[in-house]
Order: sequence, then C-alpha cells, then structure tokens
Amino acid sequence: MVLVESGSVKVVLSEHNGAQVIAGPYGPGELIGELGVLDQRPRSATVIAHRDGTGVRVVASIFRRLVEQDHDVLVLVNATLRDRLHRADRRQLAIASQDVTTRVAAQLLTWADTFGEASSDGVVVRGIPQGDLAKAVVASAKSVDAALKVLRAAGLVRTRRLWFLLPDPTLLRDLLNDRGWRKTT
Repeated sequence: MVLVESGSVKVVLSEHNGAQVIAGPYGPGELIGELGVLDQRPRSATVIAHRDGTGVRVVASIFRRLVEQDHDVLVLVNATLRDRLHRADRRQLAIASQDVTTRVAAQLLTWADTFGEASSDGVVVRGIPQGDLAKAVVASAKSVDAALKVLRAAGLVRTRRLWFLLPDPTLLRDLLNDRGWRKTT
C-alpha cells in the first residue's frame, strides 16, 4: 500500500483483451493499493508516475494491523473507498449522459482540483498525455481531439504536450452547470 505524498500517479486497470482503463490519476494524500492489501489479493492495477513525487510504502501486514488498531486509519480507508465509489458513479453517469466535450471539460476540472497548479494564467495540469485523457473519458483519441478544439476555440482550455491550462476554472465549471452551454461554444 502506498500513500502519495507529492506528485501524481495514474492507476491503469487492464482487461484480459488488452484494453486499458485509467482509474486515476491520484495525488497527494491519496491511498493506492489499500483494498488489495485488506482483501489479501494480488494487485489488479498498475501504478505509473505522472509527475515526480514521493510516497510512503507500508508493508501489508503493518497496514492491516494499523487498520485494526488505529481508528483514524480505518476512517481514512473508509473515506478513500467512499470517494472512489462516488467517483466511479459520477463517471458512469457521465459516460451515459454527457457528450465527449462535456466529459473532457469535467475531467480536466477534476484533475485541476486534484493536483493542478495555480499559475498567473490559471490552473495547469501537467504530465497527462492526451491518450490518457481519452481513456479517462472513455472516448476515442479523435473525439477528444475534436472536443479540445472546441474548448480551445472558446478560450476555456489551452494545450501543449503533456500540459493543459484552464484559464478560468470557475467559468468552465459554471458553463458545465449550465445545460445550454454547448449551444454557445
């Protein structure tokens, strides 16, 4: 089990047919691998660093003992699992009910909130390839490229290689909450 202290990592789930789903990324303060340790099962995902950082690795037997003996650790594990369940629910709902541009904008906002860096130009999300964005929103690379083109044209996102800038995340969030926003962009 690892507690991410700084930086960011992505969690990649692989299917038997070779398809990959990005379950992360995760940033500071988040637990990785705790469920497998508690269930005493082999890992089901691969963790890959997005940005340099640090983490604390806790040996499985020690982590299980901490969960049993320290109420605060149990609370952290429960909060982690609850947050992941809510994240998965929101993702399923988004896939079923939102167009790709909306899903891309929402995912970029989530990443900006999780591990974005404030700059004089807005909030920057670094280290994530566009292909990972496509996997995260369950869309083709071509569809994500088209969505980013719409968002760039509206001045809501700027992009470079492994770099997304949200000049005004509050405006983007407000637009996403306005059901008619796509008619104006």
